[in-house]
Amino acid sequence: MPTVITIEGDSPYLLPHVDHVSAIVHGENVDLTMYVALPGHADLEQVYVQLSLPAADDLLAQLTRAVAETKKDRSEP
Repeated sequence: MPTVITIEGDSPYLLPHVDHVSAIVHGENVDLTMYVALPGHADLEQVYVQLSLPAADDLLAQLTRAVAETKKDRSEP
């Protein structure tokens, strides 16, 4: 059974470090798994987020733009 994470305070919420991610199909949704360094935990913890298809598609577009911009910024002198 998954552990419930309680988020307190106002957003935005910061996950200090995400080591790697994976995504798999789950019915009509996409399950996103992030391995996250959480305060007070010695090891990386798995955090699952279930995304609707429109949310997953939107995330893909935003990540594609952000990665391209990051690569462009790194290649400029």
